[in-house]
Amino acid sequence: MNQETNPHFDFVKIINEEKIYKLLFPEREVGLAIVLIFDKIESKIFEDGKFTEKDLHEAFEQVYVTKERYPKEVYSERIMNLQEYFLDYDQQTQKYYFKDYAYKFCKHAKETLQGAFNPTRIQRICTHLTNTLIESEDLKFWLEDQFKKYEPDLREQIDFLDRQIALSIEDLKKETNLLNQSFIDVLVATEERLTMAQAHVKELRSAYSETKTMRGLLEQKANTNDEINNLISEFHSFIKYIHDRLNSIDRKLDRIQPKIRQLFSTLNKPIFNSKIEKFISFLLSKSEFDNKKNVVFPNNIECPVVHVPVPNFTIISRDKNLFPAKPKERIRYQQNEKIIRENTEKIKEKLNEIDIIQKWEKYILSEIELRGQINLSETFFKILEEEASSQIAVTIVFNLIKHTRANPKLDLNVEKSLLLNDQFKNIALWKMSIIKLQ
Repeated sequence: MNQETNPHFDFVKIINEEKIYKLLFPEREVGLAIVLIFDKIESKIFEDGKFTEKDLHEAFEQVYVTKERYPKEVYSERIMNLQEYFLDYDQQTQKYYFKDYAYKFCKHAKETLQGAFNPTRIQRICTHLTNTLIESEDLKFWLEDQFKKYEPDLREQIDFLDRQIALSIEDLKKETNLLNQSFIDVLVATEERLTMAQAHVKELRSAYSETKTMRGLLEQKANTNDEINNLISEFHSFIKYIHDRLNSIDRKLDRIQPKIRQLFSTLNKPIFNSKIEKFISFLLSKSEFDNKKNVVFPNNIECPVVHVPVPNFTIISRDKNLFPAKPKERIRYQQNEKIIRENTEKIKEKLNEIDIIQKWEKYILSEIELRGQINLSETFFKILEEEASSQIAVTIVFNLIKHTRANPKLDLNVEKSLLLNDQFKNIALWKMSIIKLQ
């Protein structure tokens, strides 16, 4: 039931009731029995997707692997509870079949674990949404019925890709500790996994590039409907969510790189140690012992010098009076008068701009104090017209909003309907006003 038919619907309060929660999310054994039935329906074992009570009992017995035999009443109670949201019963054929909730419950779990990443499908969805937006004359219908319809698919694909990369990282952690594998096999497997993950991210980014086109089209379709503006705001929030998730996946890919270096280091250690050991063994086999049982290397190899005598140095201090240091020539930098003048003008302009902003702010605050309120949006266009500077106008409005938020005696009232100005057609503001509280 949506909010239009029941505006007082409290989802959290209702689902928090113990009975409803258990019916929607059954216990582990009951849920697994439903999954077993779903798997048989998918495999076409049950004709027309219908099954008997005996089939349900067999599923429960397969899940409840215990020495204790459950009475029939226990299974009957479970089946009765499942008929609330999961099962329906046909009196004529005396068979059960899945309700829509049961199909969605099992199918979503299977697709999440299976992780069927398909960037081609996402590309087609995004292209379809772009084309329908171009042709659509009803913007509200497109946002509510077209875009919302495919939003779960778009979210799902990001979850699939995220799960694949997380599994790749876990596999690399395991392989780092395995030294019995072939170096080439591990290297090839690692390279393939990393290449596949990078390709998936690239494909998904390419698929979601269509969202930029959609965003541009929505900006061109000007409207003053508050409900549509809220839907457009939700669309932008979803696009931001997509980009944040993709950036998070990029960071996870960056975590794979140190694991690869650790893997190579671990795999190279036994090879390096083996080569050193063989070299030392070969060297000792060609060497002899002298009378003092010291190792004497072959004639063409010099013995390492273990101790080097410390040389004696004679230090002579230098008298600064007899040998003064030559004075360094002082470099004189020539000032660029042109640059100085330009910087001075810039500073003067900035100071003048600050002075103008302060004057306007004092004027607006005095108007609020005198009249009790002021239309901030209209004042914005007035400043823009008189000062011919969007920077000054935006700074003044921002400072006043900030001042209002910090002042308990003032209140900022915002209406999500656009205020337009014939002189500045490319600028639109929400209707804003500052009110002095009594």
